[in-house]
Amino acid sequence: MATIACPECGETERLQGRREDRDILIRCAACSHEWRRDLDLCPSCGKPTIADKRVPLMQKARGTQQSIIGYNVVAECWSCGYSGG
Repeated sequence: MATIACPECGETERLQGRREDRDILIRCAACSHEWRRDLDLCPSCGKPTIADKRVPLMQKARGTQQSIIGYNVVAECWSCGYSGG
C-alpha cells in the first residue's frame, strides 16, 4: 500500500484527517499544510478506480456446511487489485 505524505514537506507520520462528504481533509502537523484526498482514489496506485466489493461473512451451520450471515463491504481497485477496508 502507498504511504500518504504531505505534498509540502514530505511528512508521513504526523498527519491528521477528517472526512468531508466524498473527500478527506488532511492536515500536516509538521508544516500546517492542508489538502483534500478523494475517497474514490486508490491508496495504492492513485487511480480513480475504487469500487465497493461485497465479501460474504460465513458461519458454520452443520457439519461442514456454511451459511452466509451477512456481507462486509471493502474497497477494491480495478487497476492494481488493491483490496482494503
